[in-house]
Amino acid sequence: MSNPKTRRDARANRPGVRRAALTAAVVAAAVVLPPTAHAQSIATAQPLRSDSATIASARGTIDSVNTEWLAAMKHQDVASIVAPYADSAVFVLPSGASVMGRDAIAHMMRERFARNGPITGGTIHQDGLTPQGPYIYEWGHATVDYVRDGATTHTPGRYVTVWASDAQGRWRIIRNLSLAP
Repeated sequence: MSNPKTRRDARANRPGVRRAALTAAVVAAAVVLPPTAHAQSIATAQPLRSDSATIASARGTIDSVNTEWLAAMKHQDVASIVAPYADSAVFVLPSGASVMGRDAIAHMMRERFARNGPITGGTIHQDGLTPQGPYIYEWGHATVDYVRDGATTHTPGRYVTVWASDAQGRWRIIRNLSLAP
């Protein structure tokens, strides 16, 4: 007769189960853990609005950033890619590792471009957008196509982005989670 604990341990070590558990832990940490003091100051700089007013105030920025993202990726325009991030933003990679601060995120993007080669195509699709207090949570999926060593690689992924309004009323990314497909 097999040991139930051994069967449970074997299931927990499967890659799909580990990935799902990691994804759940990363999302929970980004949503539940309190933001940094700077991110809190950004989020509380503007008075709270109704849900529809909050979405309306951010919709133009979010749609514009999403529209411009792929062109900036294709041109390896790191300045445009990181422009919507707050100074203290956190970028969480699919591995669970995090990069803290706009300058560090820019450095990560430069390294990514050097390692992966030119971006030749891709997509971004927003699956949802919801306000929660002073934050807006956006989630969706994206693809990036890049050429390395003469071969094109198609990389799909999912994302969760947390937006907050700063003291000037500009919507900034305070958390960006890049998740495995």
